[in-house]
Amino acid sequence: MKKIAILTDSSSSIYNIKHSYENLFYIDLPCFIGDKIYTDFAQNGDEVFYEALKNTDLVPKTSQPSVGDTLAMYEKIRDLGYEHIIYLPISKELSGTYQNAHLAKELVEGIEVSIVDTKTTASILCSILLQACRLVRLGYDVNTIIEKVMTIRENSGYYVTLNDLTALVKNGRLSNAKSMIANFLKLKPVIELTKDGKLVSLETVRTYKAAIKAVIERVAMEIDPHKGVFHVSYANNVNDLDFALNIIKERFPHLRVEIFNLPATIVAHVGLQVLAVGYVNY
Repeated sequence: MKKIAILTDSSSSIYNIKHSYENLFYIDLPCFIGDKIYTDFAQNGDEVFYEALKNTDLVPKTSQPSVGDTLAMYEKIRDLGYEHIIYLPISKELSGTYQNAHLAKELVEGIEVSIVDTKTTASILCSILLQACRLVRLGYDVNTIIEKVMTIRENSGYYVTLNDLTALVKNGRLSNAKSMIANFLKLKPVIELTKDGKLVSLETVRTYKAAIKAVIERVAMEIDPHKGVFHVSYANNVNDLDFALNIIKERFPHLRVEIFNLPATIVAHVGLQVLAVGYVNY
């Protein structure tokens, strides 16, 4: 039986999850504020970046891992005795990480690499990773592992809303004119991470609490009332988290709710006033 490693990136926030899988590795997606780089999230957590973001007017930026860094990770895993890497990165529609992974694959020797477009990120990607590790431990082959974990993606959904559109404007994802109109009218977007891995704005609603209710309602229409698991992700905005949890627990008292920190690489693009609600139907 081949010795299989699972590789991902920091958009999964896997570094915040306690687990016992020695074959699970990740590459940082660097975040920048001015000349300062934020990496090593396993050591530093997301809070250092959150705090820096609160205290700056500079536009945060992110970057995909370089081909050289990706190659170095492949070689590190190979040198630990692994024979095959299943690489599960952020959606290729959201980052160049997937493309660089393929470029590095052409350069590495002595190990096989299977790169999967997960079409997702954040907590859904985290769930995919943990399931992949469970399947490795159970002795499944590479193709079966990939097939099984991608059913998680097919049976999941993820919705995001923001209280402040400033970060989207700074990052060029929303025009300043649209932002001024939206902020003046107190409109808040409801955004879906679609099945093909893109972020698409579905609607705008009045007030942030109404937007939180709207994303929960979208999940409520799709989650399995018996086997579904809620995901709620936030960036230190505890009041918004509690507001969402109260609604979910009142409507779905028997379903499990998992709480996640939004990873820095996501917060860099959307800001700190953000809440995401998703689900996985197991």
